[in-house]
Amino acid sequence: MRSIEKILVMLRADPAEDLALLRGKQLARTLGAELQLLLCDPHEGHAEYLEGLLAKLRREGFRVQGELVKGQPHHACSAILAAHQRHACDLVIKQHRPDSLLAQLFTLPDDWQLSRALSTPLLLVNTPRCWEGGTVLAAMDVDHLDQEHRALQGNVMDYTAEWCRLFQAELHVVSAYSAPALPLADPTIHIDQAIAQHCHDQCQWFQHEYELAERHLHIGEGPAKTLIPRVANEQGAVLTVLGTIGRSGLGGILIGNTAETVLDRLNSDVLILKPHELPAKRVEPSGHRAA
Repeated sequence: MRSIEKILVMLRADPAEDLALLRGKQLARTLGAELQLLLCDPHEGHAEYLEGLLAKLRREGFRVQGELVKGQPHHACSAILAAHQRHACDLVIKQHRPDSLLAQLFTLPDDWQLSRALSTPLLLVNTPRCWEGGTVLAAMDVDHLDQEHRALQGNVMDYTAEWCRLFQAELHVVSAYSAPALPLADPTIHIDQAIAQHCHDQCQWFQHEYELAERHLHIGEGPAKTLIPRVANEQGAVLTVLGTIGRSGLGGILIGNTAETVLDRLNSDVLILKPHELPAKRVEPSGHRAA
């Protein structure tokens, strides 16, 4: 897991409902990271609220900066990407807001756009449930063995294992396999069992490397967009870690990405990752740093 030194948090105007700020504070304490707050306001009328919030967080010992930008909070993708680049943030945190199916026909949801465009991890918050001692579920695609997907698999397992270490959570993995398209002429050959076994074999490397118990490995027939939320719900996952190659262009519009298609079906927080090829840098938890 790479070092997370600066966290960008997309704020809501109501602190009582701001789950992203809750997670940002939790991670800043655990990692000793700096907070960069972003508040989008179409009328720019919340400057006093932001200043008061910054003062309060500094009194609590956080290192924190913030800015107010003009714009709609539900269509803030451009503002988030600009702030992410401007401040060189290592993680973006945003409260997930599901769009209606009708809205998705006319515009790509903000969270989908961010999952494609961001080069750093994206944490989408759905719930205030406690992470400590909970279940963290890694969704692993072991069907694709090209270099980019292998890098993605490594990144997903690396972050999931480190998150579990930081929050004393329990690591689980889910992996979906595709059912055969056509039945075989010989009914004695159970092709679905063979495919499931092949999927299990592809999981052996991370089972050994991360000492994953067999009961924590959940392999099932896909599609992944159905299996992942079902297993997350069954295991009571507080965080689900997804990897995405970030397909864009016409292919992304017509096909979509697994990470995007499961977002609205998950009741847990969601961490979305991209592949990386550089050696991971281990993150050590630290105490609460003062500003």
